[in-house]
Amino acid sequence: MENEKQKEFILNENLWKVIFDLAWPAIIAMILLGANNVLDGIFVGHFAEDGSLAGISVAMPPIITIIGLGILVGSGAGTLLSIAIGAEDIKVQKKILGNVNFLVLILSVIVMSLGFLFSEQTLFLMGGRDKALIYGGEYYRTLLWGTPIWIYAIALNNLIRSEGKMKTAAAIMGISLIVNGCANYILMVVFNFGVKGAAAGTNIGMAVQAVIGAVYFAKKNTDYPASAFTIRIEGEIISKIISMGLAGFIMQFMGTVQMLLVLNVLNHYGSQEDIAFYGIVTRIFSFLLQPLGGFMFALSPIIGINFGADKIERLISAFKKFVFAALVLIAPFWILMLIFPQAAISLMMKTPGISTQNISYFRIYMALLPVMPLVFFALAFFPAVNKGKISAILGILQQIIFYLPVMLILPIFAGVSGIYYGTLLIEIVSVIPIFILLLREFRLLRAGVTKWQKNEEKPINK
Repeated sequence: MENEKQKEFILNENLWKVIFDLAWPAIIAMILLGANNVLDGIFVGHFAEDGSLAGISVAMPPIITIIGLGILVGSGAGTLLSIAIGAEDIKVQKKILGNVNFLVLILSVIVMSLGFLFSEQTLFLMGGRDKALIYGGEYYRTLLWGTPIWIYAIALNNLIRSEGKMKTAAAIMGISLIVNGCANYILMVVFNFGVKGAAAGTNIGMAVQAVIGAVYFAKKNTDYPASAFTIRIEGEIISKIISMGLAGFIMQFMGTVQMLLVLNVLNHYGSQEDIAFYGIVTRIFSFLLQPLGGFMFALSPIIGINFGADKIERLISAFKKFVFAALVLIAPFWILMLIFPQAAISLMMKTPGISTQNISYFRIYMALLPVMPLVFFALAFFPAVNKGKISAILGILQQIIFYLPVMLILPIFAGVSGIYYGTLLIEIVSVIPIFILLLREFRLLRAGVTKWQKNEEKPINK
C-alpha cells in the first residue's frame, strides 16, 4: 500500500534522502502559503484606497488567530496520525478524520459569531483608527465569511502532509495561490472592489484548496478507511488532537497578542505610517520564515513515525540534520535582506522614498532569522514525541514572560525603535530554555523514559 511504502521510506532510507524528499515540496507549499499573505499586501499597497495598508495590518492579528485554529486541528490530527502510522495503530487512524470535521464545525461557529459581533471593537483594540479602522473592518469582515473554509483547508492539508505526501499538499496549495492571484486581479484591478476584493480573492483561493482536500479524502486516497464527510465526537481523540496541536495554536495566538501590543504601542508612540510599515516588515519576515515552516511540517511526520516505531537515534539525528539544512537554506536570503532592504520594502510601498530609520528597523528585524530554525523545530519536535505541553509552555514563556514586559517598558525610553530592538532581544533570550529542554528530552528518549504505548497511547514517565 502507498502509505506503507512511505512509512518504510521514512523509517529506513538514508536520512538526507528522506529530508530532501519530504522537505522540498513542504518548503514550496509554505512559500506558496506565505505568498498569499504577501500577495494581498502587494495588491492592497498598489490598487486599494489610501489607508488600506494600515487597515489590513490591524486586521492581521485576528486573522492569525483563525489560521491558528486551522493549525490547532491540522497539526494536532496530523501528529497523531504520524505516530499512529509508525505504531501501526489502525484503530486510531480510523477515528481521526471524523473528529477533525467536528472540530472544524464547532470552532467555525464560535469564531464567526464572536468575530461579527465584536469586529469593530477588536480592530480598535488592535490600534485601528480612522481609515485604518474602516478599511480594516471591511477586510476582516469579508474574510470572516470564509472562516470554515480556512480552518478546513488548513486542517486537511496538514493531514495530507502527515502521511508524508508533501508533493500532493504542495500542489494543492499551488493551485490555491494561482486562483487567489487571479481572483485578486479581477476583483481589485478590473472591478475596483478595493480591500474587499483582496479579502474575497483570498477566500476564493482557500475555498479551492478546501474542495480539493475534501475530494482527496472522498476518493479514499488514504490507507485508513474514513469518509471525508463523517462527523465523530470522541473525547479521547479530540483531547489528543488538541493536546498535540496546542503548541502551534498558542504560537499563533500569542502572535496575535504580540501584534495587539505592538500596534497599540505604535499607535501611542508613532503614527499610521509606522503601523503600515510594521505590517510590511512582518509580512516580509513571515514570508522568509515559510521555508522553515516547510521544514517544520516535513520534520513532524519523520519524528512522529520514528517515535511510534521506537527508532530514537534516528529521530534525534533527523532533528539535528533539519536544523543544519535550514540554516544553510535561509543564509542567502538573510544576507540579501540585510544588504538590499529597500528593494524588499518597495514591493509594498508606492512611495520610493524610504527613510534611513525605517531601513534600520527592517535590518534589525531581519537579524532574527538565524535563531528561528531551532525555535520552529523545537515546537514541532515536542508534540511529535507526545510532549505537546512543553511546546505550549515555551510559547507562553516567550510571549508572556519575555515579550509583554519588554514591549511595555522599552518603548517608554526608546519609542518606536524599542519595538524592533526589543523583539531581537526576546528571540535571542528565548533560545536558551529551548536548547536546554531539547537536550533533556534527547536524554529521556535515549533512556527509554519517554515512549509511545500503542494500547494506552500515552508516554511512560518513570
